[in-house]
Parts: sequence; structure tokens; C-alpha cells
Amino acid sequence: MAEKTTVAFRVDESVKDEWEKAAENPEYNSLSHLIRLAVQREITDTESAPRTAQADTNTEDNAEILESLSRLEKATEEIQEEVEAVAREEEAERNYGLEQVLLELLPTTPGDYAPGGRDYPDPQEVGQTPRDIAGRIGADTSDVEEVLENLEGRVGQVRQSVGYYWRVES
Repeated sequence: MAEKTTVAFRVDESVKDEWEKAAENPEYNSLSHLIRLAVQREITDTESAPRTAQADTNTEDNAEILESLSRLEKATEEIQEEVEAVAREEEAERNYGLEQVLLELLPTTPGDYAPGGRDYPDPQEVGQTPRDIAGRIGADTSDVEEVLENLEGRVGQVRQSVGYYWRVES
């Protein structure tokens, strides 16, 4: 025997009264029986409903709406891509200017400077932190740090150790 479960839902008291009166009909064993039959009939009617001209028209209308929505979505994506490209270009220009300033401000060391090597001082004595540099130029510390990290990765002149940055003389 299949295991049964309870399905509960809320209705207005007046609706419940109306359903209980309808369930008094000898065709139904109880209110639950009436509800189960009504739900089953609805499912059966929906599954076996004949397609009408109205339904076909709605399908055609829906297809047109979906096509319009697809075009709109594509146009929106293209606009978003353009906006993102402009934002990337503006950020690149801003970072380029910051790169030039940072290259000018970074303290310099001899080309063979290596932290802890020979008789050279520690990085704290030679370099500067992004926070120190940002304070000097009135920039955001995270922006300065990001640009310094990029310079370190791209430009062989910029080095870093324990959070201190410097520029190596060529």
C-alpha cells in the first residue's frame, strides 16, 4: 500500500463552509474526498484539453514575445559589454598615470641589490610601503598597492620584499 502524506493549505472560513456543504453531497465521502477529486479532475482536464485556435494564437504571440525578449537581452548584453570596456579603458588610463607617478616616487637601489645579501640594508630601510606612498600623493592605498603589484610583475625595475617596494637602477 502506498504511503500517504498530508497536504495542508489555508482558505477563508467562508470558502471552507462552502466546500463542506458541497461535500455533503452523497457523491463525496468527505471534504478531503471532494478536494482530491477536484484536483484530479483539474489535472486530467488540463492534460487532455483540446488545442483551440485561441491556444494556437497564444503560442504564436508567445513566440513573438520570446523573440523580442531575446533581441532585447542581446542588445542589453552588448551595451553592458561596451560599458565594461569603457570602464576598463578608463581604469587603465588612470592606472597608467599612477604608474608614472609611482615610478618617479619609488626609492631606488643599485641593480644588484638583494635583501639580506652582501652589506645592503633591509627592505624597510630601502623601500616604501604602498600606504606611505599613497599618503604622500593623496591616493587610495589599495589602488597604489594594486599598481605596484602590477609593476612588479610587468616591469623588471620594480621589486618588493615584505611589503616594501623600490625601483632598481638600470
